[in-house]
Amino acid sequence: MLVEGKKYQTIWINPIKKNVVNIIDQCKLPFSFEIVDLTTPEDAFVAIKDMLVRGAPLIGATGAMGIYLASLQLSNSDKIMNNLRAVASKLKSARPTAVNLAIVIDSIMNSISSSLSVDEVRELTYKMALECLENEINYCKQIGDFGVRLIEEISKRKKGATVNILTHCNAGWLACIDYGTALAPVYQAQERGIPVHVWVDETRPRNQGSRLTAWELQNQGIPHTVIADNTGGHLMQHKMVDIVIVGSDRTTRTGDVANKIGTYLKALAAFDNNIPFYVALPSSSFDFSLRDGINQIPIEQRSAREITHVEGNSNGKIVEVNIIPDNSKVANYGFDVTPSRLISGLITERGICEANEQSITKVFSDLLSMTDEGYIKFNCNRNNNTISIKRLLFNELNKWRKRLYDLSLIGAYNNGIGYGNISVRNAESSFFITGSSTGTKQVLSMSDYALVNEWDYENNRLECTGKTNASSESLSHAAVYDAIVDAAAVIHIHSEKMWKLFHGKLPTTSNKILFGTPEMAIEIKRLLKKDSIREQGIIIMGGHKDGIITFGESLDQAGEIVLKYYNQSLKTSVISFSGDK
Repeated sequence: MLVEGKKYQTIWINPIKKNVVNIIDQCKLPFSFEIVDLTTPEDAFVAIKDMLVRGAPLIGATGAMGIYLASLQLSNSDKIMNNLRAVASKLKSARPTAVNLAIVIDSIMNSISSSLSVDEVRELTYKMALECLENEINYCKQIGDFGVRLIEEISKRKKGATVNILTHCNAGWLACIDYGTALAPVYQAQERGIPVHVWVDETRPRNQGSRLTAWELQNQGIPHTVIADNTGGHLMQHKMVDIVIVGSDRTTRTGDVANKIGTYLKALAAFDNNIPFYVALPSSSFDFSLRDGINQIPIEQRSAREITHVEGNSNGKIVEVNIIPDNSKVANYGFDVTPSRLISGLITERGICEANEQSITKVFSDLLSMTDEGYIKFNCNRNNNTISIKRLLFNELNKWRKRLYDLSLIGAYNNGIGYGNISVRNAESSFFITGSSTGTKQVLSMSDYALVNEWDYENNRLECTGKTNASSESLSHAAVYDAIVDAAAVIHIHSEKMWKLFHGKLPTTSNKILFGTPEMAIEIKRLLKKDSIREQGIIIMGGHKDGIITFGESLDQAGEIVLKYYNQSLKTSVISFSGDK
């Protein structure tokens, strides 16, 4: 888009110095336009965390550039995968709510093989980082193509009068690479000669609307008015808003949307005044593993200083001033979740769909074909109380979990959907297990585990306690604990090679039974009636491609069984597999 008449992207690899990534420092806008050099993965981490770059698509692209910069620091003697995994884990921790960051980084990491040379890794990460930029640009352009039709329809109804659009935060080109998401239809409308006007929420506490959206609309020559955050409802009541279009940092498969704090209130006001409320997002902002946005999407809590102080321009200098009483407590939630029932539709690069699972599935059936295995199939009733795991046991869990993560036996696919989990028995009728959607994390905190208290195969129900839902494989773990009184730990891993190699040779469940279902749990219990199978401590999940579970009288025993067959698979070639059809 344009800055003083010159075209820019928000991030690019320096055409002269290929070891330098350039970004626009958005913390300085609109008071000064400055280009910053990123030369290390730490630079990329800081740029994301301190919001020199922001917006889900741009955060993801910056993460990709961080991996590329990390590859430039590798030497031939380095342990390539260990070093890159450490960088990837740190980068993903910079901003937890924007799902693009984890999806993009995991996509790159899953494409890197330990057999590649340093030069091959550099070439691959360079290529994939540029592909990420190109994809996001194309997505945003297509979002504009579909979204402008909504503005055209309103313009026709108003007989060519100005269409008034309200937006929240910044979902323009500054939040992406080019064009933007929520503002892409606005830019398209301008190109088609449709008169538009944008109501720009200031978007406290960082004022991304008044500082960034207003700045880019001004550069693009689009009429706009900056308003206080709480003004939108008044404007809607007085018929001064025709449509609301916002962006998304993460959207569930059921259509719930996490966006900048305050979005939910705009949706409520729009719903009450019968004003269409649309969310514009690329497919990279979907988290198909989640069904319940309010309870499952992690909400970033940011520094109190963003609330206690405000930045402004004073005689050419950016200064901060304190605006609240000293010692007052502050809560700074960065995002909120708008339930799908309040959303008129989702504007994506594939078209406009309704904010419900059926419509989203129809549009993104190919992406969901793999991720269908990433969501919970049973009814998970969760008590949100904090759980406590004894420190020694917690350390033991994380030790094995990290070891399996480092071998990519637990982790996440390149679409961000996690796989693999680990559990330990707590008492005769309860167990601790890694939570749903934790596969992208290298190291887990106490809040990433759940305590499963009760399960019911017949009614497909599970009760758990914790800050996250229990893993989608919890019923399978429960089946082992039910069948074997002495079982103290269960591990579920994914390995295509192991699965193909041992399918049918080791105890294997029916190919017709899907993971995470009561049928799988019942099948596991059936197999475990045989003493010989109990002694082997491993089951291949026939209807769950790549899925394998091990179990033992201790976590160490269950883990060593995994390593035993993993090491055996490294020495064996898989020629064919008749069951993989």
